Amino acid sequence: MSKLKKLNLNIRSSNPTDNTLMEIKSLRDINYSELGVVSQEDIDKLIRIENDVKFHEEKTKEHLFKFSKAIFEANEVFANNKSGSFGKWTELLGISRDTANTAVRRYQFYLEMQGTLREPERILELPVRIIKEFTGIKKESFDEAEVLEVLEAENPTEILKRIKETKEEEKLSDKSNLREFLLKEKERKQNLIDKLAEEIKEIEENLKQIDDELYRQTRLTV
Repeated sequence: MSKLKKLNLNIRSSNPTDNTLMEIKSLRDINYSELGVVSQEDIDKLIRIENDVKFHEEKTKEHLFKFSKAIFEANEVFANNKSGSFGKWTELLGISRDTANTAVRRYQFYLEMQGTLREPERILELPVRIIKEFTGIKKESFDEAEVLEVLEAENPTEILKRIKETKEEEKLSDKSNLREFLLKEKERKQNLIDKLAEEIKEIEENLKQIDDELYRQTRLTV
């Protein structure tokens, strides 16, 4: 089964135009009466909308997959020709540079995770922020276990936030430890300076005393 076919999860069974859906059911077994909807007519309408939303959600994933793949392949063509005109090409199509770059990153990430992630198709659902975190300069700050934890989570945004907060706390902890060390080192150096200052003062007093004695002796011999 191709990757694209794997993406079309229940698209036929979710198609609101499918005649087999004359008697549709809630996809999530939602109890609408608990949500304050008691009219059967309204419940039936919400269930139809529920199925319609699911259908278009799946079609959106499919279109995003095709879009990202197309932009990725176009980028490869321009890269192979070393023309450097990929950005200009996307602008001529009315696609922003950021949108195009995100599409390239998303599909590249999808390819990279195929042998690691159980459901690499989930990458198509990731927010742009997560795609940029795991494919840009910052990706080196995450290990494979953290990446998988985010990608396989029900709420990847929350998991990524928690991981980043933990890293920040560790960083601050390291800085706090460093600050404490530096303060102690400063105090130790300052004590050395104070001690040396006292020794220098004592030497200067001895030198002055010697100079005074030499001066007196010189006066006596004149």
